[in-house]
Amino acid sequence: MQNFATTVLAFTVLLTSPVVSQETTEPPPFKPRKVAIVVFENVQLLDFAGPAEVFTDAGRVARKDGQSAFEVFTVATSKKPVHTRGAVTVIPDYDFSDCPQPDILIIPGGGTQSLTQDDKGMAWVRATAEKTEIDFSVCTGAFVLGAVGLLDGIEATTHWRSIDRLRRSHPKTRVLDDRRVVDAGAVITSAGVSAGIDGSLYLVEKLCGKSVADQTARVMEYERRGTGDGRRP
Repeated sequence: MQNFATTVLAFTVLLTSPVVSQETTEPPPFKPRKVAIVVFENVQLLDFAGPAEVFTDAGRVARKDGQSAFEVFTVATSKKPVHTRGAVTVIPDYDFSDCPQPDILIIPGGGTQSLTQDDKGMAWVRATAEKTEIDFSVCTGAFVLGAVGLLDGIEATTHWRSIDRLRRSHPKTRVLDDRRVVDAGAVITSAGVSAGIDGSLYLVEKLCGKSVADQTARVMEYERRGTGDGRRP
């Protein structure tokens, strides 16, 4: 009888107790992909400015809540002004000692020997590239990726003037001369100068979808070149 009374009391307490709602789990804070563009003395202007424009615009297109899908910044061996192959001087956002780990690493072309001859810079590229989601080169930036072994055993391309040189210097790479963009998975290479824009739009499409890439091109009033497989037009 005592057990029955205890059960009734417990049931009554359960019915009359206020209902405590479970706490709503907040979604994790949004984190944009970090896009690091390496700049160096005599870097080709459009090689890095084109991708910078694409990812900056795509970041706003991809997000409708005022945030950006991409955080774009430049990095160099120091924060001293970098003279481009053109009439523009750039002050890097970071140097190799304080740059955050990027998700996407972009190596433009131009005077790449100023980077390949920089031991500290190449050590940073090698260590950083091991942890990125995608490594992307424009024009002769492919030689930088090749110098750290990222082109071994894969397909790649570069500026048409440097195709033969890339073949000679990297015999383990299948160098394609009929592609504007070559996708080898975690490594993407593009042909020269303006091809960096197409390569960046291709990468945006790969990460965010064709609609975002097409809208980004429209914002830039840029007509995408090449076919879906990256062949030169």
